[in-house]
Amino acid sequence: MSVKIPVASLIADIEASIAKIDEAVANYATERKQYEAEMISYKETVAKFVSDFISKNASNIGYDYDSQIRINHAYNGKVELILDKDSIEGFPDKPEEPQKPNQKEWFGREHQTRKQILERNLKVLRMTTQEEVSASSYSSVMELI
Repeated sequence: MSVKIPVASLIADIEASIAKIDEAVANYATERKQYEAEMISYKETVAKFVSDFISKNASNIGYDYDSQIRINHAYNGKVELILDKDSIEGFPDKPEEPQKPNQKEWFGREHQTRKQILERNLKVLRMTTQEEVSASSYSSVMELI
């Protein structure tokens, strides 16, 4: 038994993915500005949180790797304070950086954007006279979507 997928539904899925990529490209500048503003606020929040935490927990400062607050002396004379944020309750979460949409990636031996590959597949699907495609062809296109 061979599983077949209607070409029309595959074309609709590809067109929807291309539209999502176009929308992400259009919204990226706004999302990036919002992220940068959130990062300024995050840095201020972390600085205040860390200074308060260190002043209240000076007894937790140590040199061991499992210390909640660790002092590290670097070879170039720098002294670093390393905090184990996973063990510190209430440590502020860093804002998530928006990913650049439609960046070139390696697909096999080709270095292209997802949109370029989807558009090429869409062009081929629109030229075909077949009503259905095999499930293996469908799954390879779905990896891009």
